[in-house]
Amino acid sequence: MEEGRIISQSYIKCLQSDDDDTDTHEEIDISALPIPIASSLSASAMKLLSHSYTSSPLSKSVLLSLNSLLVNRDGGLFDNLPWSTWSVDPDMKERDAANNVVDSKYTMGKRVAYQRFMGKDWQGRSISLTNMAKRLRYMLEADEESKKDSGSDDNTMLSLSQRLLELEITEATMFMAECEKNLAIANASEKDHQYEVEQLEKARARLQLAETSLGELGGTTTDNQSKSQSLVLSILDKLSEQENPPPYRGAIGYPAKLDSKKEMFEDSVLPYSSPYELLNEIISEQLNSEVIGCVLEQCSLLEGNLVVGGSLLLKRKGVERTATLAGETVSYSDDDDDYGNEGVLPRSMYVVECFSDEAIGFAMTSRLPILVQREIYERAATKDVELDVMQASNVRNETKSAESLSYLNRIPVIRLFDDIADLTTQVEGERVLSKSQSRFIRIPLTTNPSPFDGPNQSSSASNGPVFSTFNPVASLDEFDTLSEDDKVRLLLKLESFKGALPRPRAVKSDPTLLDNMLVPLIDESVRRQYQIRDAERRGDFKEANALREEISPRQRALEEAQAAREAGLEERALQLEEEAELYKALRADVTQDEGSYSRFLDRDDWYERETKARIKRLDKKKFGSLLDGIDLP
Repeated sequence: MEEGRIISQSYIKCLQSDDDDTDTHEEIDISALPIPIASSLSASAMKLLSHSYTSSPLSKSVLLSLNSLLVNRDGGLFDNLPWSTWSVDPDMKERDAANNVVDSKYTMGKRVAYQRFMGKDWQGRSISLTNMAKRLRYMLEADEESKKDSGSDDNTMLSLSQRLLELEITEATMFMAECEKNLAIANASEKDHQYEVEQLEKARARLQLAETSLGELGGTTTDNQSKSQSLVLSILDKLSEQENPPPYRGAIGYPAKLDSKKEMFEDSVLPYSSPYELLNEIISEQLNSEVIGCVLEQCSLLEGNLVVGGSLLLKRKGVERTATLAGETVSYSDDDDDYGNEGVLPRSMYVVECFSDEAIGFAMTSRLPILVQREIYERAATKDVELDVMQASNVRNETKSAESLSYLNRIPVIRLFDDIADLTTQVEGERVLSKSQSRFIRIPLTTNPSPFDGPNQSSSASNGPVFSTFNPVASLDEFDTLSEDDKVRLLLKLESFKGALPRPRAVKSDPTLLDNMLVPLIDESVRRQYQIRDAERRGDFKEANALREEISPRQRALEEAQAAREAGLEERALQLEEEAELYKALRADVTQDEGSYSRFLDRDDWYERETKARIKRLDKKKFGSLLDGIDLP
């Protein structure tokens, strides 16, 4: 941290200097850990990091343009936050009729957060009726404090109050009509309509209150200034009341959050310095959590590949409560309330995986230290670097002052003491050719790569198979010989694999994680054998017997062929293996269980058998050289 401050201060000093001779500037050197970023992400990453580094307040228009760079990164920080399970739900709105938590894809947490990043419910910018009444209330208080009240101002306030009441009457009328419709539907369906009746009564009371207040306001004049002002204030207080306030800003199904005076007149202009600051606020309010650590860790399972990824550690906060004891109000934290999130109690932890630049940017914005995994530090070590005085002088000559620098130029530029060739440009997945290459931090993969030498699995051709025909694991013995590196490379080759690979930390805590991801994608017969063996090892012989009863004809033929070969019946074993190959040819996808997809995608058994018999009867000699080079089945 201290070395970073020295570099920053030296850079600013260099920019403010009038001396063009770069040799006169003191060259500050430190030790650094170079972390490469994928070229497809480098531009957006540098923009986000530069704003996190400078911490200068941003306008709403500038911030919105940067927000999209953060939320539109596939597999990044925004995607991996636990929006569906940690977004607070005190009113149990995301439950079904049986009070069960709805499926994660139907929850609103991530949608609310995305809308916040797109500008919804911005501080002090809401035009909801309650916030407009609150704004008018603050303006009246300000006028009273500054003692600048006048007759014309009172007329203005009265006029605005009347407009707000007219708007409230319109909304109350619409709400009452909706309640009457819901009550009619409930009566027609002969269901319990007690809730609809209560809602209708509330709508009528709301409409009556607004009409009464408008009548009272219409009968006042500005002659009695104190009376008219107190009436306006009482009406504004009624309009700004919320029967069911939102649990956090932007929550769907709730009214807009009431802004405080500070949020309305100060924070609404330049509230955030970077998207990470807005994200930190959303985490605090919507997830009721705090980030207690930012970590850089090894994120590649491939042998010899050192790739750095980021992680944030979330900690759930308690629910703030108040109680009155002996006439005194006391605040305390309720550590037994899950805030509507089943199983998520205060002090619960959650690891959010992200890109390395996201962890660094969030740490800079939140003023948190960055922890580096020991393995990374010991393998890659650090490089001796120094401030690039020449580049700093060029930046100074192009700008008039340090304050007018672009955000990208405000980050100090450093360079290696040694040759730039010490930095690797290798991508994750490329084979390690020497021990020294395993010390370099590699560029992480962002998409399914081509370096894994996998077959061409493109499905763009119209005449291609419905399912992928790539089936590399032919037996259980072959599966058992696969190393961790082999399993990872195999997953990346499989077209059917759509998920994200786990990190070494996760595999270390659960050694079966890779097997659980790979087994559903391999040959059906191998998968069934693996499941039977696993059930027997767990002592669940009932499940093992049930799995044996459900084996496919192909698997039965393979097992019988193996038994025949062990008994010395080689001819019988070949016949059974040929029968198994026939069953394989019938299936559109041998990696899926029988009946898991439409049977009409498979070939007809009788047709395949007749075709094979016809080919066997075929005498190739009668065709001369016409069939040369053609491998008939």
